[in-house]
Amino acid sequence: MKKNTFSWSGIILLAIIVGAVFLRTYEFNDWLYFKMDQSRDALLISKAVEKGPGYLPLLGARAGAVELDQGFLRLGPIFYYFQYAAGALFHSTEPYVYAYPDLLFSILAIPLLYLFARLYFSEKNSLLVTAMYAFSFIIIQYSRFAWNPNSLQFFLLLSFYGLLRFLGETQDARKKWWLAVWAVGITVGSQLHFFGFFSLLGISGLLIVTHFRLWKKANVLYFFQKNILKKIAVYVGILAVVFTIFYTPVIISDIRKGGENTNNFFEALTAKPVKKPLADKLGKSATENLKYYCLITTSRCYSSNSKNDLPAILVTGLVLVSGLVLAVRGLRRKDGSVARKDFLSLLLIWVGVFTILTIPVSFQLRPRFFIVVFAIPFLFLGLVFEYLEEKFSRTQALAAAILLAAGVIALNSQGTYAWFKEQSASQKGELAVKRTLILKAKDGVTLGQLKRTTDWIYARHKAGRTLYFYVKPEHIRPLEFLFWQKHDKDLTYKSLSWNEDPKAQFFAVVPAGSGLEAVRKKYGHEVSIIAQEQFGQLSVYEFDFDNRTTSPAFKLKKSRASEDRVFWKDVFDIENKAKE
Repeated sequence: MKKNTFSWSGIILLAIIVGAVFLRTYEFNDWLYFKMDQSRDALLISKAVEKGPGYLPLLGARAGAVELDQGFLRLGPIFYYFQYAAGALFHSTEPYVYAYPDLLFSILAIPLLYLFARLYFSEKNSLLVTAMYAFSFIIIQYSRFAWNPNSLQFFLLLSFYGLLRFLGETQDARKKWWLAVWAVGITVGSQLHFFGFFSLLGISGLLIVTHFRLWKKANVLYFFQKNILKKIAVYVGILAVVFTIFYTPVIISDIRKGGENTNNFFEALTAKPVKKPLADKLGKSATENLKYYCLITTSRCYSSNSKNDLPAILVTGLVLVSGLVLAVRGLRRKDGSVARKDFLSLLLIWVGVFTILTIPVSFQLRPRFFIVVFAIPFLFLGLVFEYLEEKFSRTQALAAAILLAAGVIALNSQGTYAWFKEQSASQKGELAVKRTLILKAKDGVTLGQLKRTTDWIYARHKAGRTLYFYVKPEHIRPLEFLFWQKHDKDLTYKSLSWNEDPKAQFFAVVPAGSGLEAVRKKYGHEVSIIAQEQFGQLSVYEFDFDNRTTSPAFKLKKSRASEDRVFWKDVFDIENKAKE
């Protein structure tokens, strides 16, 4: 009779995932980060959800940090297709529905990291690595809203896991499947962020070179054998199929637009970086890397107050140095297997390529760039745990590892709790927000507040009047989307401008407590407040300009939104065929 087996590791992993899911979904809808990029994407995808997939674009979001002579450099559209799938599945255009794919992939990244860690570590150490990753404050934050870089953490792990399994597999049939997994990870991940694109290609390419030692002539000549060339042809075929499947929209777009995006890509590669001395860039890159690795590991180091964060910075620096030293040490050991050395080589290449890529853009680095290395400090801690097992007894090593992991989790839990506390308080009134680290501007404004604001304005809007609203630039598109969601054909709304419209009705949405001084200053006219209300961090006013002249001849100019992308409806000429 077979004995019943009980897997504590499975139970613990499940508990980690359940805890991580709770932190990623708690008050998910109301606390959703919903700014310019999110509302722009939501409006674009909502048209496809309501009118059909023909309204999906062939290219994705543009690379905002790249300035070109003509047009924009754009990513592939896979992020939009994920959002469309969520909207179509739930029959909804709610902003939080469009955030579901990023939420899902952030959750799936947790068991995937465990599988990835198990390629090298024991079950115990893999669980500790996974737990620290799952409860990292900044990783949780980037799991709770829709943005094209957010899911990169999953597909980066998927590509590296597939590549390591491919390199270590001996059976040809399985080898092909693992190659396909790597190809899916790299073709999807490369469409989510250009930093991810270069990281995936650079890290994967260097690992392949390292594994096969292609700097040796004999190893290169090995690949020119007839039977090996046949295998390579099959592998290339698999890569070509996967690439074609995921990059078909990009290819079609470039064919129709005369290679515009490809030309923009090469122009971006040769674009002049920020004019700073190399020494300054190296120094800035080093400090920014240490700062953001500290944020990932401890939830600290998010402000410029380095004195208070000095202990966290020192600990993070020690973790990084220890991980690098232990990885090199493991590579030099003669008793290590090829698979284990591939894993260590990957870690070193991963960190090395990322660090090099940060140098040219060292003065533009933001937390989103570090999604590429979210897992690194925890994997390095795994190497430390392994080293402890070599130097101490099993009980001592286990106690030390658990204590270290618990410390990391405690620091991040403290950061997450502080952020949740801010999020909760920001729904009720004015608050100095510090822990929303997605953009430099930290205003604590969430989807829930924006929805309550637009509902109040809509309730006070009078039929037949044109609704003009004043709001900070980053909230213009969110309000436009939420007004669009009313699906009221009689509702005409525009961002505020000085005009002679006799049917104008004016509203202003400003930071709580600031009043309408900004409106008075911008337009140079006094205003009279008709009504006002406060929703968390926002104050909303209905007002009118004093002594504003009106004209019966006034005509509202229709805005014409320009679009530089091709849509599937353009490819298949859907609109013209429908007219026929």
